[in-house]
Amino acid sequence: MRVISIAFVLSLLIFGAAIYAQAATNLNSSRSNIYRLIYPTDAVSQAQAAAILADLDAATQQSQGRINLEGAVSQALTKQGLGTQIKKTIIHPAGATRPLTTIIILSNPADEAQALAVSDAGTPADKPTKGKQAN
Repeated sequence: MRVISIAFVLSLLIFGAAIYAQAATNLNSSRSNIYRLIYPTDAVSQAQAAAILADLDAATQQSQGRINLEGAVSQALTKQGLGTQIKKTIIHPAGATRPLTTIIILSNPADEAQALAVSDAGTPADKPTKGKQAN
C-alpha cells in the first residue's frame, strides 16, 4: 500500500511539473506584440487601437518579420475606418533606448511634440510632456 501511495505522489508531481512547463512554454511563445501604439483618444477607441496592434502582429508573423510597416499601418487604419481621420504617422524603430517599435498616429499634426514627449520617457525637460506646456 505504501509503494502505491509513493508512486501516486510521484506521478502527481511529475504530471504537475509537465503542466507547469507547458504553461511556461505557451506564455513565452505567445509574446507577439512587438509594437507600441500611441494614438489620440478623441479619434481612436481603445478597441480600435487593440485591433490595429493585432493586425500588425498578424502581418508581422505572416511575413516572418519582413514587413513594410508604413503600408501595414496604413492598411490597419483603413480596416478600422480611420484612414481619413489620421493625418500623420510616425514610426520609431526599436533600438537601444526603446525596446519596442513605437508607432504614433496623429489626427492633428500640431500634437506631434506632445506625442513624441509621451512616447519617449527619456525626453529632455524642455520638451512638453502630457498635460504640460514648454516655456
